[in-house]
Amino acid sequence: MDGEPSGAIAVVVADIFERGSAVPDVLLHLGARVTVEPLAAGDYRVPGGVLIERKTVADLHGSLARGRLWAQVGRIRDAASFPLLLVEGDDLDAGPRHPNAIRGALLAVADLGVAILRTRDPADSALWIHRLALRQARRGTRPEPSRGGAQMAPPGVSVLAAVPGISDRTARTLLERFGSVGGVLSAGPERWAEVAGIGTVRAHALAAALLNGGEAGGEPGPHACAAAQAAAG
Repeated sequence: MDGEPSGAIAVVVADIFERGSAVPDVLLHLGARVTVEPLAAGDYRVPGGVLIERKTVADLHGSLARGRLWAQVGRIRDAASFPLLLVEGDDLDAGPRHPNAIRGALLAVADLGVAILRTRDPADSALWIHRLALRQARRGTRPEPSRGGAQMAPPGVSVLAAVPGISDRTARTLLERFGSVGGVLSAGPERWAEVAGIGTVRAHALAAALLNGGEAGGEPGPHACAAAQAAAG
């Protein structure tokens, strides 16, 4: 069906919660050998130490708002030799999160050694997973040890560092000063500007991204509220 050499069979294990998506059915149609079972980490497992966490764009926004994304990413990173985050959907901004926060979070995921894979829809996701499973089959996959490794940065760092001009170091300084993303939001631009390394320009950039209208004393916008919830876990 795929023009692959004889004997190359895509083997995929899908988590039980993926049964409601179209991905397992498309994988079967493509000729993959699909098993459905509970997975402790990720949504799809491919032989050779590959784990894939699948997120629709809507789920990505929701996972950030509820603080689930970092735990899920941490599990696949710790359990897999080749962890991937698959983000499904055409419009990355089709959700309540600020565009900077979404992109900053994905960059933070990549910094943790988890590859990002973008797909259009469930059928496209299945094509990518199938292709990956075939490649692993051709390689005669050998399980490799989990990478474990570097400690995850606190989620609040990724939220604040998504704002242009705010580095990870500056984000950490703000969190050390105010205790949490919620504390940062409550403090407001005038107090941000007093922090070493911030100043009025960076304080204005933070206000524009996190507060309604970007004005001093403004109320936290919906994206900022979601950011505080995500950082709180």
